Amino acid sequence: MAKARTEQPRQRWQLLFSRTDPLLRMRQQQVIEEWERVLREAGLPLSESNAKRPRPRLQLAANLPVGVELRGEILEAHFDELVPMDRIEAAGALLPEGLALVDAREVWHGFPSAASQVRAAEYEVIVHSPRELSEEALRGAVVRLLGRARLPGMRRRGETQRRADTGQRDLRPYIEDVEVLSIDEAERRAHLRVVLRHDPTGAGRPEDVVHALDLPLNTERTIRRRLLFVDTPPIAR
Repeated sequence: MAKARTEQPRQRWQLLFSRTDPLLRMRQQQVIEEWERVLREAGLPLSESNAKRPRPRLQLAANLPVGVELRGEILEAHFDELVPMDRIEAAGALLPEGLALVDAREVWHGFPSAASQVRAAEYEVIVHSPRELSEEALRGAVVRLLGRARLPGMRRRGETQRRADTGQRDLRPYIEDVEVLSIDEAERRAHLRVVLRHDPTGAGRPEDVVHALDLPLNTERTIRRRLLFVDTPPIAR
């Protein structure tokens, strides 16, 4: 029988990373497993949980949506020995194309976890209209959306509406802000900035915002640029 761990990890790192093409469809568990692989391959002393089946102490700040480009995600990693920055960078160099280490910072153990502090996420959404699209019409649609008191929609905690935890909910509280960044009327294409609430009750989705605008719009590309926090983690400052 394996002996239970009693000592605490000696060091905690926050890793800022991105996920881009060709790994946009890589699922969350696969991302965690890939990080575990490169950290172990680099010989880093990953700390493990005290569970019956120990798992490496790796925690994402927020769930990773499939198909969305990610620019500023946070993974917290705990180690049993002190690890210098150059070894973290060496592990990051082992990541496959589509995953990249952007930055890393050692964090005091007493600082709240990034996952406990997430309050929202900021997205850039590129939309296209099959019909004429004017700046006046798009800005008007955004104003009308933000002016709505309720926005009935489907609860979707998973990646499909066929899950058992789906159901009706009011989507409006999850939408903090929508802004038109730019519009190309000739190409019938626009860039939107969307800020969506993210907390234990659920999270807003960019596609819900696009569908809620009273214009015929299709989403071409979605980028989650950064996470927003109640108390911003050191790596995101």
